[in-house]
Amino acid sequence: MTHDVSIVVPAYDNWWLTRRCLEALRTLRSAIGVRFETIVVDNASTDETPARLAENDDVRSIRIDPNANFGGAANAGARAAQAPLVLFLNNDAWPLGDALTPLVAAFDDPAIGIAGAALFYEDGVTQGAGCVLLPNAHWFLSCRNLPAEIDGVRRSRDAVVVPGAAFATRTQWFLERGGFDAAFRNGFEDADLCMRAHADGFKARYVAGSHFAHYEGATIGRFEWENENERLFYRRWSAVLAGVPRTERGEVGAIVVRRGTSDETGDAVLGDLLEAIRSYGHPVVERIAPWQRFDRRFRTAATLAWNCDGAAFAPSVDVLVRDGAARVRTHGAASVEVPWMPCADASRADRAFAGKRDAYGYADLLAAYSGAYGEEQAQDARRTGAPRRSA
Repeated sequence: MTHDVSIVVPAYDNWWLTRRCLEALRTLRSAIGVRFETIVVDNASTDETPARLAENDDVRSIRIDPNANFGGAANAGARAAQAPLVLFLNNDAWPLGDALTPLVAAFDDPAIGIAGAALFYEDGVTQGAGCVLLPNAHWFLSCRNLPAEIDGVRRSRDAVVVPGAAFATRTQWFLERGGFDAAFRNGFEDADLCMRAHADGFKARYVAGSHFAHYEGATIGRFEWENENERLFYRRWSAVLAGVPRTERGEVGAIVVRRGTSDETGDAVLGDLLEAIRSYGHPVVERIAPWQRFDRRFRTAATLAWNCDGAAFAPSVDVLVRDGAARVRTHGAASVEVPWMPCADASRADRAFAGKRDAYGYADLLAAYSGAYGEEQAQDARRTGAPRRSA
């Protein structure tokens, strides 16, 4: 049988994630016109992955040992690929509807060397619509945490870099270029490959019609080498990146928090939100002291109203409860409403809730993260420290 695309899924432990990915692909196989093969590269897994793969007759599996990191596993899968295109798919990602047809169709343009999909969180909020380069030279997922309906998510376009959780390339070119560079360890392989494609005269394309959900950061040790990977990437590509347009995210000003009515649970949600705001470099205060106005960050301060009257204050954020589940709602330049998901940190159960059974259901959710409710939640709990979207 001739295939249009070979889907290569590197997998290290977390069989429950690989299983979900394979089940979604299996459902897709009979529903679309794209012909594909699935190749799972078992990257020295120590859980039930090898035994379970042997039970899947419609999947080709390759075992490598010792672990060769993402790049090495992906390269092994590409060498076994039989199709002219290869789609590298994280085992913690899965297609949402027919994600393959638009991705494969992008290569009808001979100028396209790499095509990346639109990535979404499990709740449907955008994780990334391609990547943008910030003024500080860090890569950032475009439209991260924004609604899927906005133009930046729905519009396909050329990009400098597309994220590697679900992206495709031309098999022959990939192999001739030596595949992913093994010098990168579980990070920046995708960005480096995009830069090499540009150097060879290809374009990278963000394909808005190709939708994948991505659990993000599920592999243990995923970010262990992030700093080293980034330094290597910029030593290699700094001269080229000097000419790449930067995307501004606004002045890093102070955030003045105006607190309205709240409770212990609301304070826990606000704590998550402020932690994220501080991570972007914004000082957070409840009032600006006279001496702080000599600091330009406080001269450009914005006010965040928390659980205040949304019509009277903008931007404002509040928490509402619907059908027993809590949601965070914003008012301002963009109105967004998303489920609130506490960070996967078992200590939160003691620090924020002290084991109480609360009306919002957060205690149940935190218990799930502790592994009390089954295999998937137990695996989920291991993601502590990963950049999971919270508030």
